[in-house]
Amino acid sequence: MEYIHQALDNDAEIKAISGYYTVEDEKRLELKDGNVLCVIGMGEIDSSCCGTAGCRYALVPGYIRKWKNRKNEEGRDISEVEPVSNEDVKKEISDILKKEDVVTQINFW
Repeated sequence: MEYIHQALDNDAEIKAISGYYTVEDEKRLELKDGNVLCVIGMGEIDSSCCGTAGCRYALVPGYIRKWKNRKNEEGRDISEVEPVSNEDVKKEISDILKKEDVVTQINFW
């Protein structure tokens, strides 16, 4: 699978249907099976009919197979990743992210 890297800038808001999110950091966790890409950011719900909220999140695209090996038409880097399927490894990653990055939501591809 391909992961298109976003701007690492708290001011670069990516609009969504009921708010926006920002990407604060990309990190590579070194595990025994390989390096895993983790994206850390902040999501804000500010235009929903149900109220406002926010959360600090982590997105885990997966094991890095090729790091920033090409660019898309907009000039953004693309990495090739393989999703994490093992539930024990997902738990290990979640525990690390909750401790190191204080995230409230973790999503795996």
